[in-house]
Amino acid sequence: MEKAIIIYQSKKGTTRQLGDEIGKYLRSIGLKTSILPVDDYEGQDLSSFSYIFLGCWTKGLMVIAQHPDREWKDLVTSLDIPENAKLAFFTTYKIATGSMFSRMQKCIPVNGRSSSLKIKSRDGRLSDRNISMIDQYLSQEA
Repeated sequence: MEKAIIIYQSKKGTTRQLGDEIGKYLRSIGLKTSILPVDDYEGQDLSSFSYIFLGCWTKGLMVIAQHPDREWKDLVTSLDIPENAKLAFFTTYKIATGSMFSRMQKCIPVNGRSSSLKIKSRDGRLSDRNISMIDQYLSQEA
């Protein structure tokens, strides 16, 4: 059985809700899924996970200079991400995501690794469009 892990940071609960909804969906289609807030991550071995979802809230000015929170960046830059795992990003926002995904990408410690799945939500809900994007992402070859 393929496994996914969702590691997120949430300020007001919206990003936690989105992470939970992603996890609920992944479980509904048969993936064994773990969900952890950044604060609960204790160096777990990621080698058994096929999919790693990394999420955080959008910090910064309304449209420009958006970036991940320091706590999220510190954790993500220290992760030992397996070469065969597929990465996905998700974020929540008030007005727009701006440069958020590119700033998240810069925190990934492995050069050349990128995420082809970028999920965003204003209210923490997983939209039908996001579900379609997840389905497409999961069906792609690693």
